[in-house]
Amino acid sequence: MMLRAVRRPGRKGIPVASQISRKAGFSLVELIAVVLVLGLLLAVAAPRLNAGRGVEELGFVQDLLGDLRIAQRRAQADRCDVRVTFTTAGFQISQRAALCSGAFTRPVAGAGDAASTLGGSPPEGMTLSAVPAVFYFDSNGAALDSVGGPPVDISIYAGLREIRIVGTTGHVSL
Repeated sequence: MMLRAVRRPGRKGIPVASQISRKAGFSLVELIAVVLVLGLLLAVAAPRLNAGRGVEELGFVQDLLGDLRIAQRRAQADRCDVRVTFTTAGFQISQRAALCSGAFTRPVAGAGDAASTLGGSPPEGMTLSAVPAVFYFDSNGAALDSVGGPPVDISIYAGLREIRIVGTTGHVSL
């Protein structure tokens, strides 16, 4: 900021404070005030911009819970094993090609809509894993890590949430 003294006629060349002129611009106080206001706006708005992702992840977890419960009930209703496979790309639920025999190649139909199948992919940026990565629901609804094996408890991790399946009963909970 450059100051220039302006002399007033009739005085002995002594500049008066009201006569000092400034170049146009913003003061330091004005700039700090603007930065503070922008910081406050960002602090309030940023969490709301990311809120949609949390809702999307919660929706995926709810769909996953529903699909697992349907798979367990399908195994009981058909009296045949249902396989659940988890990968980093998503999960699939399938039945044997021919009812109760053959490879697990037939997708399990969703509830209420014969055209939809159980399974899906997590939202972008959400991690998905299960221990074990492949498990089965038997004709009694129990969770097994191999066909004909003993019941085992299953842990599924979807983002920050853990879904548990009780091996002996097949009960699915968040």
